Amino acid sequence: MNESEQGRDAPPETRQPFFLNRIADSLVTRLSGGRFYYGWYIVAAVFAIEATAVGFNGPFFSLFLKPMSREFGWTRAMTTGAVTIGTLTAAVISFGVGWVLDRYGPRWMLAAGCLVLGAAYLGLSQVNSLLAFYLVYAVGRSVFQSALGRNMLNALTAKWFVRRRAIAIAFSTLGSVLGGSVMAPVTQGIINGYGWRQAWFFFGILALSVAILPWLFLRRLPEDLGLQPDGDGRAKGDRPSADAPPPQSRRPRRRPTEVNLTLGQAVRTASFWVLCLMVAVTLMATTGVTFNMSPHFTDVGVSAAAAAAAISIFTLFQAPSVFLWGFVADQLGAKRALLGVYLTLAVGTWLIARAHSPAEAYLGSAVFGAGFGGVMLAMDVVWADFFGRRHLGNIRGASLAFQLVGNASGSIIAAMLYDWKGSYDYAFKLIIGAVLLSCLVLTLARKPTAKAEVAT
Repeated sequence: MNESEQGRDAPPETRQPFFLNRIADSLVTRLSGGRFYYGWYIVAAVFAIEATAVGFNGPFFSLFLKPMSREFGWTRAMTTGAVTIGTLTAAVISFGVGWVLDRYGPRWMLAAGCLVLGAAYLGLSQVNSLLAFYLVYAVGRSVFQSALGRNMLNALTAKWFVRRRAIAIAFSTLGSVLGGSVMAPVTQGIINGYGWRQAWFFFGILALSVAILPWLFLRRLPEDLGLQPDGDGRAKGDRPSADAPPPQSRRPRRRPTEVNLTLGQAVRTASFWVLCLMVAVTLMATTGVTFNMSPHFTDVGVSAAAAAAAISIFTLFQAPSVFLWGFVADQLGAKRALLGVYLTLAVGTWLIARAHSPAEAYLGSAVFGAGFGGVMLAMDVVWADFFGRRHLGNIRGASLAFQLVGNASGSIIAAMLYDWKGSYDYAFKLIIGAVLLSCLVLTLARKPTAKAEVAT
């Protein structure tokens, strides 16, 4: 492996970092030389980051939508506009974060992202005007959707696994799922008992508390530590650091041939643009639901507590579904799994639109959550299977711009249709149509056959 490939997150013996870096690198060197494959430490760190970043996720914004709109006299479209601005800002910077992930690794980028996220949470607890809310929320949302976005975190996880990629991404994704299921009632309780400002402050402390994890544990590629993906022994031509204990013997396993396309090669394939269109349409649909679930339920007579419980059910049902869709992706392929995800989302949206009681709200949220749990997992496995892991951060960074355009438009379109018609009926019809369109687009995607770097 040449020096330019290793970047800043190369093994500690290849560079001379400052004192605290040497401590962290010594820890990583020892962990990577042990019996337990280091990729699972990457999964654990991503799990913790996702669990604390949920405050900028759609369902949680819906908990703040009504109390903030009432206090300041904003319409729902005005309040939701902050989401659109933040998401579009993330689209602008998305190209850079993917390049940083591939070139320098996730360590400093994600540590800085956690600090900015925590500062944004704290800033939201102090806003007193629409302009201040837009500015602070846009900063937090743009970081959440770019540097700390699930596609970047999943791209990082995918770099450490090939055979077990789907199940590894399932475990890392579980952070946002379990974090969401626990934090929704906690957040609603803080809002009810103390106010929305204290709820934002609470999220700020959580985000700042995990900022050290990326710096300590996250690294770019298994090859940078002399390892092979999935823990299949040592990388060819690499030796462990002299400071590392001898690794436990591992039985060699046959790894599938991996084709790695660069960004330039990827954008010259039809599959790249088909997947970009599919991602944009999908995210427009899902954010249209998640950002308006809670206000829709309370509009039709469901209590605020029951609406918060529905959001907990929505996130809780993602947990088993993540592993279900991961298993389906491993057995039948990520593309077929994603088709099943889309059909589940369409049914869940229909049930949410028809809900007029807590029981119906819980059912719709459960079905939609079961589909939502597989959306990013299956999509990210499809991207990694199609284009390989070496340049995946750069490729996903380029595609993120399209994803975030869909993400930004879904919430504001649904809110505008509500302000126009006085209900979410038209929005939900549009969302169901968008999900079915994603199914059609996905059937057109084919794995590229372009010549590329082959990893053996």
